[in-house]
Amino acid sequence: MKLILILTGLLLGQSENATLTIYKDGTALVKQPVAWFIPAGNSYVTWSSLPTGIHRDTPFLNLDSALIISQRFNDNIFSGTGYFKKLRGDEINVKPKEGKMVKGKLLDISSSSVTIANQSGILMFNRNELEYLGSKVEILEEPTFYPYLSWDLQSNSERVVKGELVYKTRDFSWSTVYRLKMIDEEKGELIAEAVISNKSDMSFYNGNIQLVEGHLQKARTTYPLYNRNAKLRPASIESVDSPMNQSELGDYYIYTVNEVQDLETKENITVRMYGPLDVGYTKTYVFENSERRQKEEPLQVKLRMDNTESNGLGISLPGGKVEMYSYSEMGGLEYIGTDNIGQVPKGQHTTLTSGRAFDVIGKRRVLNYDRQRKSEEAVIEIQVNNTRTESVNVQLVEHINGDWIIKHESINYQKKDASTIQFPFSLGAGETKYVTYTYRKEWK
Repeated sequence: MKLILILTGLLLGQSENATLTIYKDGTALVKQPVAWFIPAGNSYVTWSSLPTGIHRDTPFLNLDSALIISQRFNDNIFSGTGYFKKLRGDEINVKPKEGKMVKGKLLDISSSSVTIANQSGILMFNRNELEYLGSKVEILEEPTFYPYLSWDLQSNSERVVKGELVYKTRDFSWSTVYRLKMIDEEKGELIAEAVISNKSDMSFYNGNIQLVEGHLQKARTTYPLYNRNAKLRPASIESVDSPMNQSELGDYYIYTVNEVQDLETKENITVRMYGPLDVGYTKTYVFENSERRQKEEPLQVKLRMDNTESNGLGISLPGGKVEMYSYSEMGGLEYIGTDNIGQVPKGQHTTLTSGRAFDVIGKRRVLNYDRQRKSEEAVIEIQVNNTRTESVNVQLVEHINGDWIIKHESINYQKKDASTIQFPFSLGAGETKYVTYTYRKEWK
């Protein structure tokens, strides 16, 4: 039975026409088209266009018209430290940057130091201080610089076999960056972009890029779950145009870039996901405190944005960073803050914090505090001063632990949870408002 050797692959360090599914955990699933001309009977083929970050236990090959007898993975990649470790006990030359060359028997080598023995004794050198290491013991023949895969195939006839090589690899990531341009106090323009990063040692040309939003379970040994005949389920019809197609991938969302992309090694590319979208938001100035805390500070500026069609959205928003901008009196666009959001499903809302307001100041005082053996009572006063030329919405957030009651409140409050109450109100331009209440706690 004749065995034919066929060495096939793209140029080392590059891929063409692959599909990359990139996850937010720093990994990617690569589906690389492959083709070989093989004779009838048994043959041997290899593929060497692989990144060094490939997960060794994940590659598998799908072929249309040939039987795969076995697969081998070779990652015996040359490294200087690995080479010299094999020479322990042999004589090497060590040349410090400032000093003469020293000969001796190699005892140990690591990424940080080299230890040799000669007639002067045991000498250890810092590798950062060496000009070079040398040896005449061994001459290398065709060292391996990249990992490669090989397969034993069997075919009934001479033919071209086509298929896909599928594997997972590290050093890929993506993130969402939103840019919110605040036109006024209620409306703005939102743009969502995907920043895709290739930190691997391999370039991908004419690639089809897919981005998965969601957190996948990791196992100690992971094999990519891939079915060549599987179809993604389209998500419900989006209310906005998007340069990407969105589908549901089980419990996750997958975004497909509509055009093929070149993603070279050590390169980032930015691709538009949504927008520009006309969106609305509600601005609230928040003063948050707890129990006996006393302080005076500007209030936080928070924006609530509803993910609904009536608000210009109604789409699945991936988690990411939101950069906020506002127009100055001179008409220019100025940066005013950044916040992070998690995944925001349709019908939900997200809250952004842009910073603190210069002209809306809160002051909190504890007017009276009385603690007994089985009880505690405090009288709280909160002053909010609005020196802006327009009215603002204010929310006081108070955290109280334990078994408590509220009494003598000057305005109505809302109980948010077991340890939080809120006082919402509007404050006119140039107005100052005082809010007082008493909390009482009892225990056995």
